[in-house]
Amino acid sequence: MTIAKKTTNAAKTTKREPRAIGGWLLPALLCLAAWVLSTAIALRDPLKLMLEWELLAVFVRPGTHGWYRTVIVAVGCDVIIGAFIVAGAGWLSLLAWRKSARFPVQVQAWLVAIVVMRTGAYLLGDYMCQAIAIDIAMPFGGFIQALVAATLGIPYFRLSRRVQETFVAH
Repeated sequence: MTIAKKTTNAAKTTKREPRAIGGWLLPALLCLAAWVLSTAIALRDPLKLMLEWELLAVFVRPGTHGWYRTVIVAVGCDVIIGAFIVAGAGWLSLLAWRKSARFPVQVQAWLVAIVVMRTGAYLLGDYMCQAIAIDIAMPFGGFIQALVAATLGIPYFRLSRRVQETFVAH
């Protein structure tokens, strides 16, 4: 009986070796990487717009029309969210490289945070458009991308056996 207890205790303390990144995990990570890359490339134009001093000078002028402020706020929200996506992907890449057990939970939190931020930015822009009574078309594509990524990614990273066997505590 003592020998049986020792072998079961030894089996419990044995740490599992993480599996290699492969199977459906590899395409899932590549899709996230492609989304991040496209976001980083798309940040070029909004950043360029945000750094135009003439436009910012108009923005702070007291007699400025409300639509300038609405456009600048919408573009600013897009830049902040894009920077969050790129920075978060850098952190997640480090966790994936190390095969950290924290990766699945943090990628899910990252996806939810992006959906929440995109929703907030869209609602803020819509509210500002209604407040100034000028119809400005608020972009909806970023929200749809975030929603699709979260809808596909969260269940996969939560339920996949491959993910559970790849990202284990060392």
